[in-house]
Amino acid sequence: MSVDKVSTSALAKLGEIPVQQLFSVLKDYGWIRKADEGWFLTAKGEFEGGSYVNSKRYGRYIVWPSTLLDHPLFQALESNKLLSAAALGRAEGFSGREINRMLVELGWLKPSHRGWELTEQGIKEGGQVFENQQSSLSYVLWPEDIPLRAGFKRILALCKPDAPSDGDLFAATSLELRSIDGKACKNQAHWAIAQWLYLAGLRYAMYRALPVAELLVSDFYLPQSGVYIEYWGADDHSDIISARMRRAELCKKLGFAVLDVHPEDIANLDDYLSRHLQSLGVDFY
Repeated sequence: MSVDKVSTSALAKLGEIPVQQLFSVLKDYGWIRKADEGWFLTAKGEFEGGSYVNSKRYGRYIVWPSTLLDHPLFQALESNKLLSAAALGRAEGFSGREINRMLVELGWLKPSHRGWELTEQGIKEGGQVFENQQSSLSYVLWPEDIPLRAGFKRILALCKPDAPSDGDLFAATSLELRSIDGKACKNQAHWAIAQWLYLAGLRYAMYRALPVAELLVSDFYLPQSGVYIEYWGADDHSDIISARMRRAELCKKLGFAVLDVHPEDIANLDDYLSRHLQSLGVDFY
C-alpha cells in the first residue's frame, strides 16, 4: 500500500471524526456503497482517490489519500463533528456505557434489542443513529456542544460523588448521601453501587432483611434475579464482618447468589459489576 494512502478507519482517526460518521457521510455523498460483502467504491469514490488493498488478515478494504482531509467535504465535517458516548465520558471519567445510561435517565435515549435508539427529545437534541458495521447494533452520536447543555451538565453532576448540594432532592449533602433515585446511602461505596444499579435499569432494594428468622440485613438485593450484593468495607468491625459471613452462609443454603464488592473494585465499578452480574445471568443495559 502506498504510504500516502490510509484506510477509512485510519482517515477518521487522523481527522478526529467518529468512524461510523465518516462511513455514513461517504455513503450519503455517493463515494461508497454498502453490500452484503462489505463496502465498495463508486465511480465518484474512485475519482476522489479511493482504491482497494488486499490483505491476508483483513481481506479487501478501501484506502484513501491522506490529503483527502483537505477536501471541502472534510472541512464541512469539521464544523459538524459528532461525539460518541465514550468521547463524551472520557473527559468526565465515565465509560461510554455509563454515559448512555445517563442519557436514558435524561429521556434522550432508550435501549432496544437492536442497540440504542433515540427518543423524540433525543432527536431534538441533535442525536444521530448509526449502525456498527461489525455487530449491526445501532448506537448514537451527539453534537459537540452536548457537554454545555443544562440537562447533560445536571445529570453529570448528580452522578459524581462530590456533587455539591444545592437543595436538590437527589443531591449529596453533608448529612447523607442520596442516590439519583432518592435512596439514602450509608457511605460513598453504597452510593456508587446504588447509582450504578439504578442507571443500569435494575430493580433493587437496600438494607433489606433476609427471609430467615434471624434479623440479618443485606446491603443490596436484586429481587428479579435473587442476587445479593455485599460491600466489604476496609474499616468494617469484626461484628460487621461476622454478620456478613453469616448472611453469605444463609444465602448459600437458600440458593441465592452473593456478589462481593471490595474497596478496590469501586474505582472500576462499571466494569466489575457488568462482568460479574452478567456471569450470574442478570440482565441490564
